[in-house]
Amino acid sequence: MPNDLKILMLEDEPADAELSSRALRKAGIGFSSVRVDTRNGFVAALEEFRPDIILADFHLPTFDGMSALAIAVAQAPDVPFIFVSGAMGEELAIETLHQGAADYVLKDRLVKLAPAVTRALQEATERSLRHRAETELAASEERFRKIAESAQDGMIIVDQDELITYWNQAAEKILGYTAAETLGKPLHELLAPARYHDAFRQNWARFRETGQGEVVGHTLELSAVRKGGEEFPIELSISSVKIDGRWHATGILRDISERRRAEAVRRELAAIVEASEDAIIGAAMDGHITTWNNGAAKMYGYGANETIGQSAKMLVPEKRQHEIDDLIAILGSGRSVAHHETSRRRKDGRLIDVSVSLSPIRDSSGTISGISTIARDITERKVAERALQRSNRFLRTLSRCNETLVHATDELGLLGDMCRVVVEAGGFPMAWVGYAMTDEGQAIRPMAQFGEHAAEYVATLALTWADSERGQGPTGRAVRSGQIQVAEDIATEAGFIPWRKRALELGYRSSVALPLRTNHEVMGTLNIYAAEVGEFGEDEVGLLAELAADLAFGIVTVRTRAEQQESAHKLEKALENTIQAIATTIETRDPYTAGHQQRVSRLAAAIAREMGLNQARVTGVQRGAEIHDIGKIYVPAEILNRPGKLSDIEFSMIKTHPQVGYDIIKDIEFPWPIAEMILQHHERLDGSGYPHGLTGNAISLEAKIIAVADVVEAMMNHRPYRPALGLDSALEAIDRGSGRLYDAAVVAACTRLLGSGEFVV
Repeated sequence: MPNDLKILMLEDEPADAELSSRALRKAGIGFSSVRVDTRNGFVAALEEFRPDIILADFHLPTFDGMSALAIAVAQAPDVPFIFVSGAMGEELAIETLHQGAADYVLKDRLVKLAPAVTRALQEATERSLRHRAETELAASEERFRKIAESAQDGMIIVDQDELITYWNQAAEKILGYTAAETLGKPLHELLAPARYHDAFRQNWARFRETGQGEVVGHTLELSAVRKGGEEFPIELSISSVKIDGRWHATGILRDISERRRAEAVRRELAAIVEASEDAIIGAAMDGHITTWNNGAAKMYGYGANETIGQSAKMLVPEKRQHEIDDLIAILGSGRSVAHHETSRRRKDGRLIDVSVSLSPIRDSSGTISGISTIARDITERKVAERALQRSNRFLRTLSRCNETLVHATDELGLLGDMCRVVVEAGGFPMAWVGYAMTDEGQAIRPMAQFGEHAAEYVATLALTWADSERGQGPTGRAVRSGQIQVAEDIATEAGFIPWRKRALELGYRSSVALPLRTNHEVMGTLNIYAAEVGEFGEDEVGLLAELAADLAFGIVTVRTRAEQQESAHKLEKALENTIQAIATTIETRDPYTAGHQQRVSRLAAAIAREMGLNQARVTGVQRGAEIHDIGKIYVPAEILNRPGKLSDIEFSMIKTHPQVGYDIIKDIEFPWPIAEMILQHHERLDGSGYPHGLTGNAISLEAKIIAVADVVEAMMNHRPYRPALGLDSALEAIDRGSGRLYDAAVVAACTRLLGSGEFVV
């Protein structure tokens, strides 16, 4: 009995409560107690004090023992309830026991209280233990039932007579029979293929006697027959158990059809993996190799016994060691890596280009537990790609340089543009052009360069094409020999010694010097530098030789074009001077019209520009207007200078000057239709002009422009036969004749020009 027993006393007399306490302590029972005498106090004590036993009087002033018993049974059914009363008949005492009381003791016989308390507590303990056992048994049976019914595997129990006594839902699903169809039926006749029947019967007799057998305690892979007659593979685990003195066999059955198919697929996949030319490698999440196929052995040169258990970093070049950690981090996050191109080291030390695809491997719980890697040797492809890229690079450079040659206008600009295009289109770090001097020192003078450090580097070269120390580099040798000179590796090129340190600091690793030939002589070199060793192969040098030849031709072309342009300029100047001389000769015979042709020329050119004519036609109008009256050289001076009105015969002589001028000029080759302008400058749209009465579009636009300019200038200046009429009169006159005598577009352009005040005749 516990020493800390908690007793709730329902008693209105403190003295009676004390007597009960003394009786218990006298019996050696240790306890603490709470006394209450009301309903509320009793209920509160049940909740707060939580007693181990209740001692209650039967009659209280405001409460009674039977009501207290009902409350106790409802709220604390496991707590023993003993009545301690002054008087209680036998029938009432029995009734209390029926209502749930553990015992009753009369107050005048308190010597019986301690044994009653002890007995009540023992019985309560036994009831509690029994209840707990029953509850646990029921729970255990329920757990078994739930486990069995929720199991994915079939569970079958067979008694010693070979009859089925239990059949769970999974067995129903796997075998097709319901429990009702199987219970009490012989197991082997229902499920086992006929070939197993004899062996089954022979072993069952031993099992019935001993619970032992060849298959008991083992897991076997067998065949079973479904309700529909279909035979399929199963995994069967059999154990024995004695129930009510009789042996029973418990079978756990699993359909392994999918597993058999998966195993077949795995075997097929394993065969494929082993036969694959690609390297298929498995690794743990720490990067250590777990599987290694034949393709991996061929690709890397290591056998499986040399790699399994080793870190995958054994295959990685020193500069790429970080790759493994980076890839593991990506795969650890659940992502895959597809077609990652990198390099790996074979057992023989040779580097190969590979494309690797990596995927995380997950276990049955979905946790990432490993890495699958498929690697393919792409060395040949990468070599071909690099060759193609290099070829495209040089072809692109050649194409862009040819475009530059087409648009070149001056020599230094051409050289600078070529260097720039080589760097920008070709992706080279630097290019420069040097010309071979014929001075005593045979210097090579840099003419143009391009690149981030080009000017700085070229300024320090101090090259010569003489057979001296500073002439032994690729550039000097190219000028002397006329042959292309390639430095495959500047770090080891003997002729590069004077410039090697700086070249390597700037990232130059190889170079080519291409001679520029003109008329069987080497005028200089085009020099190109690359950031990679061995960049200038045979095919690339062939393309660059074509580029150098094109550049040399371009230089010659630009020089020839410059000479031609200079000659043309001189010829044009001479032509201009000739026309000016002719105009001056005309004006010396007609002092009243001195400057007339120059003023008409200026105005006609301005009108042509106002109309949007191109510069070549504007120049033609200007030159034609400068000598439009050249035919007057055959008109007697006294007629040209007469102040009075001319006679019809004299005016007829004046009207011959367009034809005379045309006859003088027609056989001279001008780049403009000057003879036609001279002939038509007095023609009018309506046919009223001379010398041929031309109309409309038969008159050239240039002649129409000169006609308007001639009329305006004549009216605004003095003539022997009248004073100047002024700008307004001139504009009014051409406006009246617009569209009839004069071209409307020409009149409009002249009016805009002179009306703005920006041009003065």
